[in-house]
Amino acid sequence: MTFRPLLAATAAASLFAASCLAAPAALAQSAALPAPAAEALAAIERAGRDSHSDALLVMRDGEVLLERHGDDEPGPIELMSATKSVVALGIGLLLADGQLDSLDAPVSTWYPEWRQGRKADITVRMLLDHTSGLQNTPNAGAEIYPAPDVVQLALAAELDSAPGEEFSYNNKATNLLAGIIHKASGKPMDEYLGARLFTPLGIEAGEWHHDSAGNPHAMAGLPLTARDAAKLGQLLLDDGRGPDGARLLPEGFVDALFTASARSERVGLLWWRAPAWERVTLRDDAAARLAAQGVDKDTITALESLAGRSFDSVLEALREALGEDYGLRYTNEVAARGLKRADLFDEARGPVVAYEANGYLGQYIVVVPEQRVVAVRQIRSREDEGTHPPDSDYARFSRDVVTLAQALPAVTPDP
Repeated sequence: MTFRPLLAATAAASLFAASCLAAPAALAQSAALPAPAAEALAAIERAGRDSHSDALLVMRDGEVLLERHGDDEPGPIELMSATKSVVALGIGLLLADGQLDSLDAPVSTWYPEWRQGRKADITVRMLLDHTSGLQNTPNAGAEIYPAPDVVQLALAAELDSAPGEEFSYNNKATNLLAGIIHKASGKPMDEYLGARLFTPLGIEAGEWHHDSAGNPHAMAGLPLTARDAAKLGQLLLDDGRGPDGARLLPEGFVDALFTASARSERVGLLWWRAPAWERVTLRDDAAARLAAQGVDKDTITALESLAGRSFDSVLEALREALGEDYGLRYTNEVAARGLKRADLFDEARGPVVAYEANGYLGQYIVVVPEQRVVAVRQIRSREDEGTHPPDSDYARFSRDVVTLAQALPAVTPDP
C-alpha cells in the first residue's frame, strides 16, 4: 500500500510507527500539527485502512494533510448517492446561466403534462430537498435500475403525499433533475456539467451511468477520483468560485445548498447537514410501530436490543442491531413498509458544523467551512466479487473529520 500522510507532529509519528506507515520523502507542511489534531488524523488513517477504503483524502485549503490509496491509484470510483450532491451544483449553474429563474420554479415549466392536478405544485426545490411527495421505492434496484427511461418513470409516479409537506428520501424524484437540466440547458446533464463545472475545475470524470434512453442518472452513477471530488468541496469552501477566482455558482447559492429544508433539519438541497454531536436512542414505542407495519419478528427483536442505550448516529445503532448488512435489511424490512427513522429513534443534535455528500458503501465528500477542511472517502463496489468486506462502510467518517477539524489551529484570515 502507498500512504502519504503529511504529518510532522511527534505524537503522530509514534502512532504511525505502530501502523507501519512511513512519512513521505518530502513534507509539504513546515509547522507541526497540535497533538490532538495529529492523533485525530492518525485515527482517520487507521479507520480508513481498517474499513478497506480505496481512497482517503483530507485537505485544508488545498493542502494535503492525508492521502491514502493502494499501490496503484484506483482511478474514478462511483460516488453512488453522493452523485446527487454534484447534480445540485448543476442547478446552481442553470441559475448562473440565466436558464433557471428560481429554485421555486414549477417542474411543469419543462413538463407541461404536470400543469394539471397536484403535480403542478411540485417545484425544483422540492426535488432538491426530497419533499416532492412522489411515490418512491426505497430499493432502487427493484424499480429504477431496470427502467428504460428514469425521467419518464419519475414523471409517471403517483403522489404519496402533498408536494412540499413531507420529507422522504427519493431516488426516483431526483432523477427528474437530469431531465430538467437537459431541457433548460439544451445539453444532456453529463455534458452540461462537464463543460460548466468539471472543465473549469480540472476534473476528469469517469463514464456516467445512463439508462437505455440515454439519460444520465441523477441519483447515482458519477465516478470521480478522490482528488477531483475534493475540488468540488473546495468550490463550496470558496463560495462557488473556481481556482482562478471566477464565479461558477451564483452568489448565495452555497448558503442555499446548506440551509436546512423546511421539512428536515438534516438536509439542505441534496447536501446533508452534519452536527458537532448526535445522540440517538430507540423510541419506547418503536417495537409497536414496527409490528403494526408487519415488520418480521427477527428484525423487531434485533432492534429492541437497542433499548436503553445511546449511540452517536442512527447508522451506528442500526449496524449494532442488524449487523453488517444493516443497510439492506433496514431498506427491505423497515423503509419498504413506510417507516422513517423518526418513527423509531429519538435524536438530539448539536450545532451543524459540516456538510456532506454521501452514498452507498460509505462514499463521502465532507466540507467543514469554519476550519476550511475538505475530506473524501471512497470504496469501490465489490459486488462482482460476491460480497463486501465486513466493517467497510466507515460510518463514522464525517464525525471523525469534524473531530480533526475542531482540533486544528484556527484559520488565519488573509490580510
